Amino acid sequence: MEFEREYLETFAWRVRRRIILATFRAGVSHIGGSLSVVEVLTCLFNGILNVNGDNLFSRERDQLVLSKGHAGLALYAVLAEKGFLSEEFFEEYGCRGETLLGIHPELGVPGVDAATGSLGHGLPLGVGLALAFKFRHRPFHVFVLAGDGELNEGTNWECLPLALRYGLDNLTLIVDRNHLQLSGFTEDLHPLEPLGEKFKAFGWSVQEIPGHDFEVLWKTLGEAKRRNDGSPMVVVTKTVKGKGVVELENRVESHYCGLSEEIVRKYLEAGVQQ
Repeated sequence: MEFEREYLETFAWRVRRRIILATFRAGVSHIGGSLSVVEVLTCLFNGILNVNGDNLFSRERDQLVLSKGHAGLALYAVLAEKGFLSEEFFEEYGCRGETLLGIHPELGVPGVDAATGSLGHGLPLGVGLALAFKFRHRPFHVFVLAGDGELNEGTNWECLPLALRYGLDNLTLIVDRNHLQLSGFTEDLHPLEPLGEKFKAFGWSVQEIPGHDFEVLWKTLGEAKRRNDGSPMVVVTKTVKGKGVVELENRVESHYCGLSEEIVRKYLEAGVQQ
């Protein structure tokens, strides 16, 4: 798919609409971190990943590990918008009955490549997948989407030298750098800066970009997938937690909360109805 800004913007608006309505139905969700990754996931599933309706459960394609599994609702919303999940299935999110659409992604959901939610394990898993592709000479790329607060976990840093040792240029880590985690601002709790320089010290290629700019995201993620320079890459996307809902933006409370009917109505009326 070629870059089409208008299409991507409309797709992202519809994904945010799904996230907001699903949160309202469920009463509560990890909405802030779901809203901050909408543009990243929109790009990945509309031309970067070679995923389609025929290979949803396959390992013989690009893989996405949503390491920040608490943002599973964002992934479900994108999969539903692509038509990979039925509307009936998507509406099971937040139900108290038996469903695969829990807070964290589970294997068995079409388009979900890894069961995640235990923070700090997604990148090691991605290293393993990329290494397997290298050993088998398979031309597929692995993307890992992690939260910045998740980088508190030492397992992330322990696997960086291994990825470099095996020349995993088929691996890209995307960091959702919204500066917030469950209990506050990252730099107040467990400072990460200078984040890019830390990854460079491990020999990784680094790009730090705006995380809601479609043109920059499309170009950067596309180039990351085409690399063959022998080094893994991290793309630090500078995002806004709760992006798109003014009442939630840059607020610690948006990590896990519900929405009032007034906020939902205000968002829907503000957008261009599709």
